[in-house]
Amino acid sequence: MSGIARVVRLARRPGPDIRPEDFKIAEVDLAEPAEGEVQVRNTWMSLDPYMRLPLTGQGGLHAAMAVGAEMEGAAIGVVERSAAPALPVGATVMSRRGWRDRFVAPAAGLQRVDGEFPPQWRLGVLGLTGLTAYAGVEFVLKPVAGETLFVSGAAGAVGSIACQLAKRRGARVIATAGSAEKVDWLLRELGVDAACDYKSEDVGAFLARICPEGLDAYFDNVGGPTLDAVLGVMKPWGRIGLCGAIAQYGDDNYRAGPRDFFTIIEKGLTVTGFNAGLWGARAGGEMLQALGQMLARGDLVWRETVVEGLETVPAAFVSLFDGRNLGKLLVRL
Repeated sequence: MSGIARVVRLARRPGPDIRPEDFKIAEVDLAEPAEGEVQVRNTWMSLDPYMRLPLTGQGGLHAAMAVGAEMEGAAIGVVERSAAPALPVGATVMSRRGWRDRFVAPAAGLQRVDGEFPPQWRLGVLGLTGLTAYAGVEFVLKPVAGETLFVSGAAGAVGSIACQLAKRRGARVIATAGSAEKVDWLLRELGVDAACDYKSEDVGAFLARICPEGLDAYFDNVGGPTLDAVLGVMKPWGRIGLCGAIAQYGDDNYRAGPRDFFTIIEKGLTVTGFNAGLWGARAGGEMLQALGQMLARGDLVWRETVVEGLETVPAAFVSLFDGRNLGKLLVRL
């Protein structure tokens, strides 16, 4: 054995309101790295809403996770011990072995991280987060000058990038977020044209007031009642990009569709589901190059909410569903 690692496990299947007590931290033995393997100490890990889906037991794209299983997610780490020449001690790598402080794994399954930007950006703006936002705006919705586009969950990691990309294309951008502070940030720093706190103002009433002529496009991060409200104010032939449905992830059936489905037929709407896995395989290089150029020029605002230590992970993950984070939620280990 080469030491002890700590890992977060699913302690019980969450109910509608996920709680920190649904997780527990356990100690596990680390094996000596065999030939072709490395031992990695994680330095950063990502927390994302989609990680809630395997915990529901409902299946789908993300298979149901058994109680007692080790949580997983994207992470950045540093090689501590190496039996693989391609990844020497000190190399920075990205893996799917987050929710733990150390692990031993084959080097072939890890991605070396180099470049001019902070390594944790590979978990966000230069990772799945950035790919998702870019694909939704540039490939799915394609807003143009003079159009009005609405982004829900706009102060989150994906939503905040989507707002900026849509503004760059000349669209009028309308947004919602979960606090007055976030609304102020969207208006002041991201330059959205109008925003409201969905916790204190009815979204349907807000959209009817701000967009009396209707919406051309909608970037949906939340689903649920917000999607229902949007269908009522979409223009005929409008476009909707379905990215996520965080408002539904605690429901008995998170896969349920909108209540007013027939409006899609009546208005001739185009509704497209998308995710970073699909688009990254087709155009990942192009998207990351474009995002990197924007960051290098200072044309893209990127915000992170950082919490410290593995002990904070259960409560930090729960906070995602309370809407407390601004931008990307990361854990520094």
